[in-house]
Amino acid sequence: MIKQIELIKRKQNLSREAFSRHYEEVFAPLMLTSSPSIKRYVRNHIISPLAGGEPDFDCVTEVWFEDMDGFKANVKLYGSEAGKVIRDELEKFVDTSKIVAFLVQETVTQGSTRRLGRTCQRRPNRYRG
Repeated sequence: MIKQIELIKRKQNLSREAFSRHYEEVFAPLMLTSSPSIKRYVRNHIISPLAGGEPDFDCVTEVWFEDMDGFKANVKLYGSEAGKVIRDELEKFVDTSKIVAFLVQETVTQGSTRRLGRTCQRRPNRYRG
């Protein structure tokens, strides 16, 4: 799987709540119906900064593709005439000049002593004597 991460900043005239609502109710469904190459689409909306002051973004978006061909198909769609509806909608609520996007290699650690969401959890040791 190929994973794309995007750091998304809301337009200055929008509250975090209005930004999140528009993202979830309008934009996310549009993306999922427009781009069949997306396999998983997760939005992590900032609730409150914990350290380091106010972040330069309001949402960390994660987009999974089956492979590099799926990612390239999504890039091609975004730049095409068919992708204009996506670009136009994005301009309504996102400061597109501040988007930071990159591909990552995800590393998941298994066997943690704490449960951290659904990805990282302790497994019983079945080899104890």
